[in-house]
Amino acid sequence: MPRRSTASPPDPSLNLRRDANVVGADEYPRYDNVRITTAIEASDHLDTVVERLTAMVGAPRPRAFTLTFTGSTPHEDTAPTSFVVTALTLDSALQTLAVLPTWGKWLESAGTEDPVHLPQQSHEGLPAHDRFTDLRGEQHPALTPSSTSRPAGTVIGSRPASAAATAAARTSR
Repeated sequence: MPRRSTASPPDPSLNLRRDANVVGADEYPRYDNVRITTAIEASDHLDTVVERLTAMVGAPRPRAFTLTFTGSTPHEDTAPTSFVVTALTLDSALQTLAVLPTWGKWLESAGTEDPVHLPQQSHEGLPAHDRFTDLRGEQHPALTPSSTSRPAGTVIGSRPASAAATAAARTSR
């Protein structure tokens, strides 16, 4: 499909059907036909653009979100707690946080079942400060280094002697 500018002038055949910017009654059916055809072509072009952009961008990927809370009543002496989870949107991040075990433990330790969400401190990405609870590994335990088993190391040389064998060797001399 050839490239068309979005600011292109209307189809010239539309102007043939006008008389002093007014379409005559006898020309209106043909004028309307051309107008509808032009609109359909523009719509098809727009559909193609949307399809190509969708193919280029692809599906959105989950990313890190920071969610910040304080106890049931915000106190000046109590620092808010930030949690980092992986999600597609801020709303889905809140839903994800609600089902994680660490969140439940924090609620118990904070002594509240209704914490205050601080939306002005909740955002996409990691927090600027270095004090936050990273729950991304809890969401995907298979991806955390602690959950992967290490291969057994290769023993080179002889094994160390047991304490009993060492003591027996000393007394036999």
